[in-house]
Amino acid sequence: MPEAPSVRPLRIAAHNGAPEWGGAEIAVSRLLAGLQQRGHTVHLFCNRPLVQERAAAFGIETSRLHVGGDVALASSFQVARALKRFEAEVLLVGTFRKTLHLALGARAAGVPVVSRIGQSTDLPRNAKYRWLFRRAVDRVVVSASDVAAAYRAALPDLPDDRVVVVPKGIEVPDGVPDRSAARAALGLPEGAVVVGAVARLVREKRIDRFVEAVARVPGCIALIAGDGPEREALERQVRLIGEIDRIRFLGHVNDPWPIFAALDLLVISSERESMANIMMEALASAVPVISTPVSGARDVLVEGVDTAAPPGRVVADYGASGLGTALQRIVHDPALRRAMSAAALERARSRYSMDGYLDRWESELGMVVGG
Repeated sequence: MPEAPSVRPLRIAAHNGAPEWGGAEIAVSRLLAGLQQRGHTVHLFCNRPLVQERAAAFGIETSRLHVGGDVALASSFQVARALKRFEAEVLLVGTFRKTLHLALGARAAGVPVVSRIGQSTDLPRNAKYRWLFRRAVDRVVVSASDVAAAYRAALPDLPDDRVVVVPKGIEVPDGVPDRSAARAALGLPEGAVVVGAVARLVREKRIDRFVEAVARVPGCIALIAGDGPEREALERQVRLIGEIDRIRFLGHVNDPWPIFAALDLLVISSERESMANIMMEALASAVPVISTPVSGARDVLVEGVDTAAPPGRVVADYGASGLGTALQRIVHDPALRRAMSAAALERARSRYSMDGYLDRWESELGMVVGG
């Protein structure tokens, strides 16, 4: 059963302006669903029908509210009207580029603003954003320490309590198959070493690096779960290097948990990320992670680790060579894999529980509202 709220029940509005469904949209939907279970009233406004439809599957109320670019002046008035109709007490902004009209509309409605920042590139680099985050945003919540440091450097006059780090939380759902069943469903040998990438197949995820790294490491099977505009090029790359028997494309998967159950190791090869949902899901599935040095990776996989078997590895740069070297060591060392698996599960349970995550969000929202 969900714990009782640590603050009085709040009316929490959120907005997502993304054109497609991805990790950030999943994260905010999970957050709102968790807060709703604790007795808060939540509503997610969305720019696009696709995001609205998929977020509604989490059991939360959603509706369309298209927020345009800076020149779409009517957007601020539409935001204000929507917040007043909902009787919102706080607005959670989930899309950095929509901050202008969302913050101005919330101010007109007398509603405080909390900005949830995921990407390390979503920084107040120009005068417009510096003004907004100083004058119109009440709290900036980030998931990783490097993003918090970048905000404080960009806005050195901002009070310390205006930028806070709330690490993501994760919870394994019911009904996830065990390793044997997950591998059987995918046609994988029980004793194989299986590594995987779970991502939209878009350029910034750099799955081409994952393919190149796997090609350097014989003795493992690689799964690529996801779909997107880069799939054709990636399949061509796999054919050219002669690895079609060892690197398998699974296409889009609605439920990634059975994939994690089948893996020995997850690889994140992205150029940029927020603290990736898949990193947390892998750890909670006792799957260690190798990652490029994207935002949050060091917090999750390295910080506080003083043993030979951490929950993962963060490579020094973004090239395929470092990923391949890390893969080589872990793939061919069964004892290390077992120790890293145990470390991954322990870290997920001790640092990234969903209850702890919701406790932190309730506290921050309660302080902003004054409840």
